[in-house]
Amino acid sequence: MISGLFRLMAVAALVCMLADAESLSLHGTVEPRLDRGLAAISAVNSPYYDEVAVRSSQFVFRRLAPGAYALTVMDPEWGVTRKTVQVTPSFADGSGRVRIEVDLERSDAARSRRIQQEGTVSVGALKVSAKAKEARRKAQARLRRGDEAGGVELLLRAVEISPSYSEVWNELGTISYKAGRYVEAEERFHKALEYDPLAYAPMVNMGGALLSQNRFDDALSFNLMARSMQPEDALANSQLGMNFFYKGQYQKAREFLLRAKEVDPSHFSIPQLFLAEIYTKQGDLSEARAELEEILRLHPDSPVRAVVADALRRLEAELPLPDTR
Repeated sequence: MISGLFRLMAVAALVCMLADAESLSLHGTVEPRLDRGLAAISAVNSPYYDEVAVRSSQFVFRRLAPGAYALTVMDPEWGVTRKTVQVTPSFADGSGRVRIEVDLERSDAARSRRIQQEGTVSVGALKVSAKAKEARRKAQARLRRGDEAGGVELLLRAVEISPSYSEVWNELGTISYKAGRYVEAEERFHKALEYDPLAYAPMVNMGGALLSQNRFDDALSFNLMARSMQPEDALANSQLGMNFFYKGQYQKAREFLLRAKEVDPSHFSIPQLFLAEIYTKQGDLSEARAELEEILRLHPDSPVRAVVADALRRLEAELPLPDTR
């Protein structure tokens, strides 16, 4: 058996930032047609963030370090669509271009969320000064250039000027989380929620920070709330599935992990790892094998590949031989 496979998650969190590889570019096409919009990306394993305009359903991000990125496309009318993209050599052409298609979520639920978000402004947000917003803008420019220290300094200045700046507390928490400083991340996400208790980003991020500290009971309320706020978000479903997994509720875990995979098969949390472990525990080795093979297909340049391939070899040795009668 391959018990303990879920502990590969610690490795999966390192999903491919290939420092020695040349930079790549991401070329996106949006469907249905989007004449004007905004595309934003954030690196899974670093504070890097950038945004560009969508024009005539096209957008381009240049000079990207190879790795996994969370992509968000914002449609002014319909709202937000999220997708994980692997900007790595295996998906690039000879000129270093990774091409993707983004299918916009255009539904009544998406429109309703957009209207609700636009019509809701927290008391804390009303107190944010122009100087704090300018400090945040400069911080994001520093982070785009790879100046993490300078970016963090400016973000801290922003919340010093306007302590109720929830978005900045969340950004600071995300930086701490990616650096493995989970207690510090929790403190910063708590600050974000203190000033905006109904903000989705720090809610789901708090759930992740608590999971990373093995505080599964504490994490559950945040992950349940995050999933209720955005039931179609891959991260909310994946984290809730992981939470139920760690609590030994495998059927519930499977339900939410499958939903995460359905929404975003390449999601950076790699829900297939936990699904493979669940299937192994249940004795369904064929399904476990399918999940491991999917990881190798979707994450060919990830450091987790070698470990998954080894687990797959060990699992294959336990599978019964096919009936050739």
